[in-house]
Amino acid sequence: MGVENKMRILVLAPYFLPVKGGLISFVWQTARRLAEKGHSVAILTSRLKGMKENEIIDGIQVIRCPSWDVLPSRVSIPLSIPFNSIPKPDVVITNTRFYFWSFRGGRFARKHGIPWLHVEHGSSQVKYENPFVRFFAWLTDAFIGKWVLRNARIVGVSQASCNFAQELGAKECEVLYNSVDTKFFNGKKKKHKGVSIVFANRLVVEKGVQDLLAAVHDLDVKVTIVGSGPYEKELRAMAGSNAEFIGEKDAAGVRDAMASADILVNPSYAEGLPTMVLEGGAMGLAVVATDVGGTKEVIKDGVTGFLVKPKDVAALRDKIDNLIKNSALRKRLGTALQKKIRKEFDWDITVKKLNALLSE
Repeated sequence: MGVENKMRILVLAPYFLPVKGGLISFVWQTARRLAEKGHSVAILTSRLKGMKENEIIDGIQVIRCPSWDVLPSRVSIPLSIPFNSIPKPDVVITNTRFYFWSFRGGRFARKHGIPWLHVEHGSSQVKYENPFVRFFAWLTDAFIGKWVLRNARIVGVSQASCNFAQELGAKECEVLYNSVDTKFFNGKKKKHKGVSIVFANRLVVEKGVQDLLAAVHDLDVKVTIVGSGPYEKELRAMAGSNAEFIGEKDAAGVRDAMASADILVNPSYAEGLPTMVLEGGAMGLAVVATDVGGTKEVIKDGVTGFLVKPKDVAALRDKIDNLIKNSALRKRLGTALQKKIRKEFDWDITVKKLNALLSE
């Protein structure tokens, strides 16, 4: 099954476009690049309200299946998956171990003797605030997650993801980095007054936006919050006059927001390899991020950005204040990170490695 022989690739993902998120971005970027190389790619995913059941996006067949979506946590449980409605694939790819989609895809692959590649996006146990959802996710991880990691060929979006997968029972794991389109996030900046911070992600407790707002409430800096989510109302209530919420944006909108900023802050409590940090780095922004998951594989503290402990508001404030007052430091860190992103975390590099894995 070589790359020269075009393959039928079946990808299972709990969510896909137009839903936003790091996992969705990974699936979309890899799938469309594989399709551009001539492979036939189909994605099985959840059908949420208002979505088409079957459509072609960027040369990819997207089949949306009835599912139960446990909101606001985005825990999707497929009610039925039409495996028989598509040609038998040459390889099955699943994403994130605790989703039922990975279990169902793995069962299908094993039943029919199809090679199965699983992409692990997490680097720790899930950290939902809702105790019911947290217990449900833990229970799922304990049984389904471990079964997936012990039966598939595993790749992780960071070394931290691979380490976690092996802790849960994976025999081997290769790193297949989450990446960024450096031609799209090209570093072109817009002129603006003062110093500006950007955050672009889902507005949920686990992303730590509340710590960012607390850290900057008395600083002379503009903060642009890109995204939406179940925690938005509470975040707006605690935000100071220097914070602006502009809602969820497509990739071009995110790029525009970053082009008008000087600093990107990612105060998340858990990550595999944060897409927002990669995008901000590609844009040449100075980055302050929490030392979680694979973030330190991108950010070397004091060299390509600043790392702080999650929930440490005082340290977060100190690093942000330092960058606000020091334009030369912002430029040095942003330039160093941009060079690293372009050299190691571009999608062309990742998909070349994925193609090699599939050819095996």
